[in-house]
Amino acid sequence: MSYSQRLIEREAALGRPVRVGIVGAGQMGSGLVAQVHRARGMVVAAVADVAIDRAEAALAGAGRSDVERATSIEHAAEVITSGRAAVLDDGLRLAELPLDIVVEVSGIPDVAAQVALSCILAGTDVALMTVEADVTVGLLLARTAASGSAVYTVCRGDEPVECLKLVEYATDLGLEVVVAGKGKNNPMRPTDVPEDVAEEAERKGMNPKMLTSFTDGTKTQIEMAALANATGYSIETPGMHGAAVDLDGLARTLRPVAEGGIVTSDGPVVEYVTGDVAPGVFVVVRSDSEVVTEELHYLRLPGEGNHFQLYRPFHLASVEAPLSIGEAVLDRRPSFAATAWTADVIATAKSDLSDGTVLEGIGGHHLHGTAYDAAQTRQEQLLPIALAATSTLVRDVPAGQALTYDDVLLDESRPLVAMRRMQDAMIAQGVIR
Repeated sequence: MSYSQRLIEREAALGRPVRVGIVGAGQMGSGLVAQVHRARGMVVAAVADVAIDRAEAALAGAGRSDVERATSIEHAAEVITSGRAAVLDDGLRLAELPLDIVVEVSGIPDVAAQVALSCILAGTDVALMTVEADVTVGLLLARTAASGSAVYTVCRGDEPVECLKLVEYATDLGLEVVVAGKGKNNPMRPTDVPEDVAEEAERKGMNPKMLTSFTDGTKTQIEMAALANATGYSIETPGMHGAAVDLDGLARTLRPVAEGGIVTSDGPVVEYVTGDVAPGVFVVVRSDSEVVTEELHYLRLPGEGNHFQLYRPFHLASVEAPLSIGEAVLDRRPSFAATAWTADVIATAKSDLSDGTVLEGIGGHHLHGTAYDAAQTRQEQLLPIALAATSTLVRDVPAGQALTYDDVLLDESRPLVAMRRMQDAMIAQGVIR
């Protein structure tokens, strides 16, 4: 039975739909508000944004006229229980409201991590669209949620989640996954800064820093590291291979070296490719059965020898995100969450950086992200890119070098830094793995 039908039945049984709170009313958040508004069995009950006018505009754009600006948490709760929509300027307060699930769409790792933790501790389900937070403290959030009553998940619609669904499908078919990954939409230019993409960003109506995070490769590195942590797969080499491979060459190229490919690891790995695969996701699988291999060729599954590829040619971002609401609320399970910590995304200098520089974050002038095996990250004390913003260099760092904790003075007042410190300590002590 579909989630839609089950949500309708839930609403009939309880006398109300699933109450959804949304943090962030930018482009992605406004799209999510509109999509949830169209869904059966769920309703946008609250929207929080630092620009409260933007929250009101998102609801108005979805066709809601029963919107009320909350003057207090008590007032917001009253608005929600009456069936209207409350707007407020503090996403952290949504955990205090009578909501079934909070969906975070701020795009800011610090905000996303705090919203997630506040909801988990309050026993409210939470879904993130800011994967940058998950790739920094996702194992801590997933384990904390699993020990309580809340569901923590990353939303459907982004490449890592949709790729995980292909991995699950392949595994259910008894096929061995060799490589899982995505096609990269943009060229890989690691030294891009916002000025380099300003004209393109204006044409596309994008924030230049966001576009820079795509073209300098950071977003792809983050997405694939998150996939590695959700599957337990490895990052074979810093930054991955990033091979130039078209769709018809995936199963030929992304296979073990001994069989003519580029993969050197024994176990499954995560990769991205350039070529015509974007905006899709894929898995390359292997069959150890001659009978199954012959059947797959007969059924015209694309492949070569005993290696085949499964491919999904799209991902639909906020349009698919409500699927995670249904999965969390009805099935009490995440669509996507870290199950291990096998990968990190490390801050790497775009240019020669000088002692005393106050570093910008993702998509800025100073750093791009590079995915690393987490064991190497721990051994060399490499600095996750989401922690680098607002930190100060205490020594010169040459272009192309990965930063370490010793290279910077971190802002220890940031909750995200504290949460990462906690996660690292728990991994080191074997409390979480």
